[in-house]
Amino acid sequence: MHDLIGAQQHYWRMIQSIAEEEEYYLERWALRMDQAGYLRHTTAKRVDCVRALNDFLAPIREHWEQGIASPEYPWLIQDRDGWGGPQIETARRHRMRGITSDMYLGCFKTFIHSLLDVIEKLDGSYESKVQARRHVKLYGDALEVLFVRDWTRILPEMTARKLDETNRLLTLEKCRYENILNSTSALVFVVGSDGLVTKVNRSASQVLPQEKVLGAPVWQVLDLEGRSMEELLKYYPVGISCELSPFGNEGVYRMQISPIGSVSMASDEYMVMLNNVTVHAAQREILEHVVSERTEALRREKEQLEEMNITLRNVLKSIDKERAALLDEVTAKVNNQVLPALVRIEEENDEEIRKGYITVVKDQLARLAPGGGLADPLLLRLTHMETRVSQFIQAGQSSKDIANTLNLSLETVQTHRKNIRRKLGIQGKSVSLYAHLKTMGLNP
Repeated sequence: MHDLIGAQQHYWRMIQSIAEEEEYYLERWALRMDQAGYLRHTTAKRVDCVRALNDFLAPIREHWEQGIASPEYPWLIQDRDGWGGPQIETARRHRMRGITSDMYLGCFKTFIHSLLDVIEKLDGSYESKVQARRHVKLYGDALEVLFVRDWTRILPEMTARKLDETNRLLTLEKCRYENILNSTSALVFVVGSDGLVTKVNRSASQVLPQEKVLGAPVWQVLDLEGRSMEELLKYYPVGISCELSPFGNEGVYRMQISPIGSVSMASDEYMVMLNNVTVHAAQREILEHVVSERTEALRREKEQLEEMNITLRNVLKSIDKERAALLDEVTAKVNNQVLPALVRIEEENDEEIRKGYITVVKDQLARLAPGGGLADPLLLRLTHMETRVSQFIQAGQSSKDIANTLNLSLETVQTHRKNIRRKLGIQGKSVSLYAHLKTMGLNP
């Protein structure tokens, strides 16, 4: 008993896996239909084929869940639980569309064989595959009985009533799709597997006369790369949009190629659709031009900023050098002029002489500051008495007046004047000592 349940589980999992092999199932059914000569007559779409698979597997799945793992053939053909309802309705619709009973049953046989092909592809033991094939064929055989029974008992009564309605609906459907095709502004070219144009919509015929297009290679009509559909699809892959100007003017179109076979299994044609995007292309070109100009402006601005940065760095370096030089100059003046004067002040006991040195130090410190005093450091070379004499000369006093004021002899004052000229670097009698001292900023 356990072995039986285990075997059922194995082939049941295999049947469940059929739905996971959708692409292979569609491939095998198309091949089986072609081998039987039905493929060129069918109007089935891909979605219809997938629905047929789901409708077939649904009652098998429901029976399994209800515990009916191995239904008997007599019980299935009685259809007491209505398990064959969806498939019977599908068969009725096809019969109402003019499909003969032998053609429908033949197509159904190819459907069952495609499922058996899928089972052969699945992983599993030989016994599991045998049981799975037997299970699928059991349901397939039962459905054939239900189809024939329905056609012989019910269908004749419905045929006369439904036939006119069906034809009307088919005509309306055909007109609806033709209206949709002709109402679009896109240019649509239907192309066979050989690349020849078989049909165009109204928009395409307004651009190119039908007599010049129908029967002509699409690559010639649209000036495309390639000389066969195989080559054409290498340059323009299915589902990939590309822009081109096929009519020798400035018009720009976005082209996309779509296989009609992705919708209808019976068709090996392609639909080439062109949308006019001239305005969009012009706007894009303008936008690209604006972006290019702004990018160039930003590039130039960047270059200017880089040049300004370089200039600023050079200026900062120059300022650093000037500051370092100024610091060196201040340091030198402090070390060579101010500090020696302070040492003299510290060592000098005479109050008057100390005051003279202090005056010179003040002048030197004032010169260290921007816009400071004009005292010359050469004045530090003068002795106290020479400084006093210089102050009197600067004040405009004569040598005789200076001698009387300082209680010195005239010869001594003359000697001081000679020493002052020498220490201040004054050469030649043409240079006035009075005028020179005025420029040196000596404070009285």
